[in-house]
Amino acid sequence: MHKNDAMLGNESIGNLIVKLSVPTIVGLLVQALYNLVDTIFVGRGLGEQSMLGIAGISVAFPVQILMMAIALGVGIGGSSIISRALGKKDIIKAERTVANMVTLVVTASVAFTALGLIFLDPMLKVFGASDIVLPFASEYTKYIVIGTTFFTFSAAMSNAIRAEGNTKFAMAIMLVSSVTNIILDPLFIFEFGMGIKGAAIATVISQLVGCVMVAYYYASSLSRLNLIFAYMIPDTEILGETISIGMSEFIFNVVESALFLLFNQSLLLYGGDVSIAVFGIIIKVFMLTLMPIIGIKQGIQPIVGYNYGANEYARVRKTISLSNYIVTAMCIVSTIIVFLIPEQIMRVFSDDPELISMGIAALKISFLMMPFIGYQVVATALLQSMGKSKESLVVTLSRQIIFLPPLVLILPLFFGLNGIWISFPISDFLACVVAVLITRKEIARMRS
Repeated sequence: MHKNDAMLGNESIGNLIVKLSVPTIVGLLVQALYNLVDTIFVGRGLGEQSMLGIAGISVAFPVQILMMAIALGVGIGGSSIISRALGKKDIIKAERTVANMVTLVVTASVAFTALGLIFLDPMLKVFGASDIVLPFASEYTKYIVIGTTFFTFSAAMSNAIRAEGNTKFAMAIMLVSSVTNIILDPLFIFEFGMGIKGAAIATVISQLVGCVMVAYYYASSLSRLNLIFAYMIPDTEILGETISIGMSEFIFNVVESALFLLFNQSLLLYGGDVSIAVFGIIIKVFMLTLMPIIGIKQGIQPIVGYNYGANEYARVRKTISLSNYIVTAMCIVSTIIVFLIPEQIMRVFSDDPELISMGIAALKISFLMMPFIGYQVVATALLQSMGKSKESLVVTLSRQIIFLPPLVLILPLFFGLNGIWISFPISDFLACVVAVLITRKEIARMRS
């Protein structure tokens, strides 16, 4: 029995969650920090044009979410298969899955790069770039799109590494690439005078570093699974299962990107470029507070997947129960911090008085229902790890499709710009209700 099998199948759930989640949380926090750093350095490096630079990065964010859709769709779909295969001691299927993940993520990334460069400016205009903001958004996004393959390959295969139980190396990939970006950002923006373009190039180089680390992992003896080139020939069964399981995550991110179209166009209508910059800052702060929750999610997926594959349902239930307590506490702490120091948070990014004034109120409103988000994330982890793609898709899309878009369209008619901010907490609460109903059904089924 491999040492990771013994760990996932026998070690106490509390210890496992800590052991597998903490390295991931550290890596994700650093990764979120370097996204923040991009915005902070651009805001500080462009002087009087800081608001336009921040708005440009905000408009580019939906494009990055589409890249994330590819990475997480392949990564989560493949890692679910790998963890369940390891639970059943089927090493060959796990190795075939790793190889097919490489084929799928590289093919999808190359196609995305080609299309992204061809339709760059029209795409950014659709995502809310005004004529003033477009040059900043285009300059930044062009280089980000060129580096798509580096980002998606590193992010997707980190999930595969994590599925083996090797969360420390997955953390190291995020840590090293993030630190690289944090070091290069001020160098390129200030020292070389490259402005917003420098921020993008620094990001792409850091993602390339992550790719090199993934290649080293599979080329060395660190992995228990061999990356066999013959297995890279597409296996329709494995690809189909990978896409099916990862589809909820893929669609979630695609819809998230499409929602930015709705958000940014609505913000442009009711609040102008300043509100788009405010929204960009809120998203970056939200992502920073969400990273520990995502870290718990990614940490428990190998535990749930392995034990579900091994028919150890009691361990699955205990993992989910304990995780819900942890993530809810994390969400409450984040909400308290945001309500205590909203002005200080906004001033980190800019000294623009209009941006700060609008941002304080928007930040508080957006975080009202943050304590309910953790349960949704854990519910998605449970369903994905069990291979319940349809149920996972319902939980994922309840907020993004059923609740949020109608609220964003309707509430501003009565409350103006504040109606957009109010739509976030309302949809968060309603989506949590959906997650509770679906997961309780699955847990009851396991008990019986």
